[in-house]
Amino acid sequence: MTDPKVGAFKRALAAICGRCPLCNHARAHPDSWLGRVLHHPLHADHCPFWKAERDAAAERKADAE
Repeated sequence: MTDPKVGAFKRALAAICGRCPLCNHARAHPDSWLGRVLHHPLHADHCPFWKAERDAAAERKADAE
């Protein structure tokens, strides 16, 4: 079976997360209070926007290699 690509809906969710000032701050400063909260598995494994951004970033990285 081939690896599933990120679909249009998931890319839309990732775009929302990519433009969110809270999420951008958390990615830029993972050791800050907000960064630790948003990177915590309780948030990271359950937020559909964060998960979509994580999957889209992994696909972009794989395509770049």
